Amino acid sequence: MVASAKTQAKQQSANGEPALKLKGFKAGRNLEFDVVVPPADLSVREIHDAIPKQYFKRIMWKGFAYVARDIAQGIATIAAMYYGGYAAIDAVDNTFDSNVASAIVRLVIWNVFWFVQGLTGTGLWVMAHECGHQSFSDSKAVNDAVGWVIHSFLLVPYHSWRITHGNHHKHTNHITKDTVFVPDLKSEVLKEAISESPIVSMFFMIVMVTVGWPAYLLFNIAGQPYDRRANHFEINSPLFRPADASDVAVSDVGCGIAALGVGVSIYQFGLSNVLCWYLIPYFWVNFWLVLITYLQHSDIRLPHYNAEEWTFVRGALATVDRDFGPVLNWWLHHINDSHVIHHTFSQMPFYHAIQVTRKHARSIFGDLYLFSDRSI
Repeated sequence: MVASAKTQAKQQSANGEPALKLKGFKAGRNLEFDVVVPPADLSVREIHDAIPKQYFKRIMWKGFAYVARDIAQGIATIAAMYYGGYAAIDAVDNTFDSNVASAIVRLVIWNVFWFVQGLTGTGLWVMAHECGHQSFSDSKAVNDAVGWVIHSFLLVPYHSWRITHGNHHKHTNHITKDTVFVPDLKSEVLKEAISESPIVSMFFMIVMVTVGWPAYLLFNIAGQPYDRRANHFEINSPLFRPADASDVAVSDVGCGIAALGVGVSIYQFGLSNVLCWYLIPYFWVNFWLVLITYLQHSDIRLPHYNAEEWTFVRGALATVDRDFGPVLNWWLHHINDSHVIHHTFSQMPFYHAIQVTRKHARSIFGDLYLFSDRSI
């Protein structure tokens, strides 16, 4: 939906300035929403001044502590699977003379491992995401070194993605400048009817959460359209400026080292081992990344803006905080339930962003703050 000032009604926002309201948007048969658009003159400085200064402080040791936590969780999960999971599988094999029982136990235990390790890998990914925003510490060198190592391990081109993700933050929900979740402006009734049918929607949802992330990196799927090939690996990609060439090359080297490691591991230990211990958890990480970002940026209450209507604050507030429950929120470093503040102040560490969200977001933004606790 692209906001048009001609169809908006005025309302008072939290700071007393006139906001704009789009009325009567429907989702499904029974749900109806009003879309509140921030005042055009609402500035980042006004919001910044309403937040206590200590929340903008970046603490390096805390960043490393959270990285250490995630690594420890990953090692503990591997140890639990190697020593406990295999022992449980062997016990079932020795107790029951049944291939079916053995297969079921193996399937359950391995799926628990993959799910848990995928969450832990996503937590690590989030910490590299902190590095990309320079919210990990005050040192750019430390941030980029930590982020490059972690993202390379997860087959993510750190600097290349950092650059395009930064552009996403600078132009969130700008109809021609945002880099992800860009809506199709062409309205075709038959095409929309087919794409929104339950079966087709389910198919595209499955594709999106399984291969959507690598497809975005490799082919710019769901990104801004260009007149030539766009991806996160070519120095000459339209996603980058000439000045970004060295960063893109360094990112490619990191992913190349990681891919080489995967290839050597397959040669040394076999495809099935690498699949079970690394590749399936990797695809779980992809699942969480796409699910989290999709839910944050695809809500009927979120307008997209043309060049005349867009402002940074309007874009930053065009996202939704999603509560996944205390366990997942903690595991994912609150990337899902402090996203509005993160988009407004991307250099604020996540452990402060969640505190600002809980203590100040509603009082600062009023009806402009969007939140959802609907189940995943």
